[in-house]
Amino acid sequence: MKTFKVYTKWIGYSEIIVDAKDEQEAKDFVAMGSYDPSEELQTGNGLDYGYEDEEIIEVIDTEENEDDS
Repeated sequence: MKTFKVYTKWIGYSEIIVDAKDEQEAKDFVAMGSYDPSEELQTGNGLDYGYEDEEIIEVIDTEENEDDS
């Protein structure tokens, strides 16, 4: 199992940490809402609107990017 950061776009911005076997599974988990909400950073905390047209814009394998730090 790998850990991915999934970035989404809506009226605001989200960064979600997801454990998945690959990038596609990470996207699927986010699209289905199958992730721990405490692993989500977003600009719209507390908003009750703006999520209708949310789309995934990028997925990063956190383990592959550890060397970039």
